[in-house]
Amino acid sequence: MFEKKLAPIFAEQFPHSKHRLAVNNTNELFSTSKGFSFQCDKSSRIVVNFGEMQASFRIQDFLGFRRFINKIDIHSRIFDLSDESDYEFVEAPQLNIYQKLTLCELIQLRELVNGTHFAIELNSLLHELLYQESELV
Repeated sequence: MFEKKLAPIFAEQFPHSKHRLAVNNTNELFSTSKGFSFQCDKSSRIVVNFGEMQASFRIQDFLGFRRFINKIDIHSRIFDLSDESDYEFVEAPQLNIYQKLTLCELIQLRELVNGTHFAIELNSLLHELLYQESELV
């Protein structure tokens, strides 16, 4: 299933490559019904695919994007009856991200980004424990 999701992405990025998908170079981090994320071992980047948006982050950029997404006050926007509160512009100019998202899409993106962050943290902890344990043996 993961391979089917990634094939179109790699086909776009590397259209002349004979090997369109090298699954061993990517690690799925998190997925929802609206998007998925993976870590590319070759480029050391986190790739987030959400609807029409596909963004490739260095880890520091991903953490900054996560802070930006989590700072948006969704609760106050839900109770604001003005038309402007129904949408949020998500921008990250350094990553060419310019999206107008509904509140529902914003909540879904937040779930994907926070789930990805959790998976990264969990992988780091497991790596530390395994690496530390192998040194003791």
